[in-house]
Amino acid sequence: MVFTNAHTPAPASAPTRAAILTGVHHTRSGAENVHWGDGPKWREFKALKDVETLEQFFKNRGYKTLGAGKIYHSQAPPWTPTSQAEPDNWDFYFPSKYISHPHQIRAPKEVIYPFNVDNEGRPGGGDGWWTWGPIPEPDEKMADYHVVDWARYQLTQKHEKPFFLAVGVWKPHDPWEVPQKYFDLYPLEDIVLPECKKDDLEDTFDHGRRWIQKWVVDNGQWEKVIQSYAASISFADAMVGRLLDGFEDSQYANNTIVILWSDHGMHMGEKENIEKFTLWERSTRVPLIISAPGLTRAGSKCDQTVSLMDIYPTLADLAGFNRPSHLDGHSLVPLIKNPDTETSPVITSYRFSWTKQPVTGHAVRSMRYRYIYYPEINLEELYDHETDPHEWNNCAYKKKSKSVIDEHRTYLLKMLPQLTWKNSDPEGYTIDRDGNVHKLDYEPAL
Repeated sequence: MVFTNAHTPAPASAPTRAAILTGVHHTRSGAENVHWGDGPKWREFKALKDVETLEQFFKNRGYKTLGAGKIYHSQAPPWTPTSQAEPDNWDFYFPSKYISHPHQIRAPKEVIYPFNVDNEGRPGGGDGWWTWGPIPEPDEKMADYHVVDWARYQLTQKHEKPFFLAVGVWKPHDPWEVPQKYFDLYPLEDIVLPECKKDDLEDTFDHGRRWIQKWVVDNGQWEKVIQSYAASISFADAMVGRLLDGFEDSQYANNTIVILWSDHGMHMGEKENIEKFTLWERSTRVPLIISAPGLTRAGSKCDQTVSLMDIYPTLADLAGFNRPSHLDGHSLVPLIKNPDTETSPVITSYRFSWTKQPVTGHAVRSMRYRYIYYPEINLEELYDHETDPHEWNNCAYKKKSKSVIDEHRTYLLKMLPQLTWKNSDPEGYTIDRDGNVHKLDYEPAL
């Protein structure tokens, strides 16, 4: 079953993976900006100190736990390949319990990169994470190929106990560097740029990362960035295909649950952004596919709003165990049985550190609307996906939106009961580009 309306708890890897694998939403645990360094730093948060993680859950119930690649957040190529996974939770991890990914070769440096800035906007970052271009080598030279090879080998072995096998393919995460043949699938002359609206952020929060989009456009790299991202997706798809081929040829094909997910989305220029780290649709919507023997049907889909927080309780249900009481997600088994089962809106939250002051935002995605609230600056956004799928028009400050906003606020209060709103009536306010709210003497024409 393909879940077409699945969303991440955070538009960034570290808090998302900690939330999914602990089952505790980071807005409740306080782990909104989990450390990126060595080791499982998320355990430093009080709500996560003694929580039973997903892999622990199965290990404690007699499963063999096997992992490879990026499962928990990790610093991988071109960074030092560390991991935030807990070594004792895994019977075996490839390439090791302390290093999440094999070495990855890089693309030649004749490609244009933004050498004058790094991901924090500081000088001198062109040799780091944000690069793109073809690698003149075959698939076998790629780190993800080796991760999949190891997983395929595990599927050829006789396991005395049931197993929990986690396989983390790094791509399509940047650097967007994969073998040339995947670039050949997307000739530059065929690249179609996304639809964008001029001054799109005039009525929204400025997330502080527009320098990326500006650099790409000013240096004529937009088509190349999209080509590289598309090539990286196709490479990742090929690696997943290799893994599934090995799985379908194994003795475990008919009695194993399979879940495919990604931890966040990606802008390719929409809303003046080329990256993640936003609370708009392009950042929060993610792939989620579940195959459960005897339950799911090939080609089935569900369009209801769901969250990656639902993975943990769904696996517990499917494996026949009672769900732990600390889980913030919901089991998707009712939706697998009946995809029209109505669900509640889902919440995505993030702490923005690149703005003039650190700002936390919360997004509530229902079937029709996306509501966003930034408490520190008292700013709200509301998008009607029925009439505005690109999220171009913030209608939060329209009088007719009040009842919709009130409804979506109630879902935020369930997760964060301490939240307050300075303005209970949105009519008569507007927002400037810097996120400042202004009182008007007339109804704003937003």
